[in-house]
Amino acid sequence: MVSLAARTRLAARRSTTVILFTMCLGVFIAQLDSQVVNLAIKHIGSDLNAGISQLQWVMDSYNLFYATLLLTGGTLGDLYGRVRIFAIGIGLIVLGSIVCAVASDAMVLIGGRALTGIGSALEVPTSLAILTVTYADAKQRASAIGIWAGCNGLALAVGPTIGGLLVDAAGWRSIFALVVPVSVAAMALAIKAVPESSDPKGRRLDPAGQTFAIAALAALSFVTIEGPHWGFTAPTILVLAAVFVVASALFVYGARGRKDALVPLDVFSQREFSAALAVAGMMTFGMYAMLFLTPLYLQSLGGASPSPSASNCCRCR
Repeated sequence: MVSLAARTRLAARRSTTVILFTMCLGVFIAQLDSQVVNLAIKHIGSDLNAGISQLQWVMDSYNLFYATLLLTGGTLGDLYGRVRIFAIGIGLIVLGSIVCAVASDAMVLIGGRALTGIGSALEVPTSLAILTVTYADAKQRASAIGIWAGCNGLALAVGPTIGGLLVDAAGWRSIFALVVPVSVAAMALAIKAVPESSDPKGRRLDPAGQTFAIAALAALSFVTIEGPHWGFTAPTILVLAAVFVVASALFVYGARGRKDALVPLDVFSQREFSAALAVAGMMTFGMYAMLFLTPLYLQSLGGASPSPSASNCCRCR
């Protein structure tokens, strides 16, 4: 007969396994959503009569809000409950994916992508925080976080394949429809199986820093995307370039000497951190440029199909 202590340990192990699975599903959804769109770009452009700059915004509206709100998402989880913020983030991903799936023009699609970016910024950091408080043992925690991080790489590997197969089989809208049932399952699991946690002590929001960060990055994105089309000396481009400079300066000024700033500036005094951040930044810029341009080039000029097959490879030669 199994002892009560053994049954308790087994139940606890099952509970943490479900939590780990749910959090991994959440981060997989966020990364999958950013990857499956790449191979559908040409089809989206043709169907919605979208130009190259609009297609860039389809990609970058997600990345812009995801990047600028990521730190705030973690703070919101600490203040108001990690499971609550995780579920809200997943809900926004569902809503944004539905908007994308039924989009009638490029602007609606861009708006849907922005919603999914906001949702991902809420659920990704809270999923990591939930794992941190779930696994008290350092070794188990490290293993769980390793599995969680591995799901990022898994989404990067399988996302383009899934996206390509879906686009060929059911059209580009299916890549957004796919996210909906998976996200609903993750939300249901989180609400049912994950205990709520928070840690508001010493934590507070930085609305001014967040506002300046969004303004600076949005202005920079607009200048780099629309500059080649409008001309870098166009009045609107020049004004937005000035907005980027001023917002960046205000962001840095507001963060000076503050431990609770959105990005505490003292972290950059660590040379290892700054060097790693610079390398990661260059890698990310290069990676997302290739993810956007390579499929578009191969499909538009090489005659390739989104799905991976031998015939496609032959057609690209």
